[in-house]
Amino acid sequence: MLTHEEFASLLAVGDSPVNNRPAVIPPEHSARLIALGYMADIAGKLRLTTPGRFRIAAGITTLAS
Repeated sequence: MLTHEEFASLLAVGDSPVNNRPAVIPPEHSARLIALGYMADIAGKLRLTTPGRFRIAAGITTLAS
């Protein structure tokens, strides 16, 4: 389960355009979200994975407090 802050970081990465500056999120969030498979570090930039897109689509109803 993600915290509200981790979910916000996931959204920030998902909302950042591919050709612009990447979203800046706390390193502990990126490490956890990468470990969960929701994002990947590709050439030094964070990008959503398909599971990350599905997690965003699921919304915030399944978040931890």
